[in-house]
Amino acid sequence: MATSSEVAARMNAELAAERTTARAAGGEYAESLGFEIRWNAGAPTPLVFSSGSHAFVLFYRDVPRAAREEGRFVPAVGAVEFLWVRSIKFGGPNDETLSGHPLFGKGLEYYAAHEVKNSHWIEEEEKINSVHPRHRGGWRDSLRHYILTFHDETLECLAREIRTEQLDCNYPEAAAQIAARLVNDG
Repeated sequence: MATSSEVAARMNAELAAERTTARAAGGEYAESLGFEIRWNAGAPTPLVFSSGSHAFVLFYRDVPRAAREEGRFVPAVGAVEFLWVRSIKFGGPNDETLSGHPLFGKGLEYYAAHEVKNSHWIEEEEKINSVHPRHRGGWRDSLRHYILTFHDETLECLAREIRTEQLDCNYPEAAAQIAARLVNDG
């Protein structure tokens, strides 16, 4: 029987092979962003805030077991901030149906943050916008396609930049802080 580290190594090798194959074919693929901040896999309770060109997703972080066992306070709320947002999708698939996502088998992982390379969605959005008289091309160079896979939801966002942060407060206070930032910055 394989150990958990052997299983993880096999899964990482499969993901790398999937990405390499998609990249070689010029197709779209998901590349892990490797965030240091991780959300809780079982119940992250993501909450999305958006003001059009600026968005946040708030979530419960994955708190280290040692800290929980010692009863130490560890800030358990995290946020991902999207800047210069073009479009955002939030909802399905969940972790039970993630295998139906077009990027599953092309590097998409459970409970992780990704950037989609060679994104079809960016091309589609630019094509829609191209009818505008002042449309400027080159969206593939200025936009990035992000995917965050949670337990019950998936978030996809086209934006120029992404940031993460850990909030030193409880979830309701964090939600109020994020909402205030959107109102004050918008």
